[in-house]
Amino acid sequence: MKTLSRVLAPALLALSLGGLAVPAASAAPASVPVVQAADDAGLVAGRDCRAGDNLDEIAAKFISRCKKGSIRREFPSDRLSRSLGEIYDGKQRGDRDDVKAWKLLNDRRFDK
Repeated sequence: MKTLSRVLAPALLALSLGGLAVPAASAAPASVPVVQAADDAGLVAGRDCRAGDNLDEIAAKFISRCKKGSIRREFPSDRLSRSLGEIYDGKQRGDRDDVKAWKLLNDRRFDK
């Protein structure tokens, strides 16, 4: 009796809702274009998490989006307001804080 009620209850519910329910995934066409939303700063939400591909993004926003919070313990606090491009340029010049910041931004230990 219990097995019969386990089978009949979902079927009765589906019929009372107007027929059998079709899963949403099968109802959508296969070639649906992906639309990426832009946030308030105009940045696309679907960006990847490679520092080298996001040189125009501010370090604090990049860390919030792509890195664990524990990176902030070691990250030079005066570099949080700079763009990743500025940090990369400083690394190329040999600035020690920029070298450390860039190394932390690319360290896989801190990936989300």
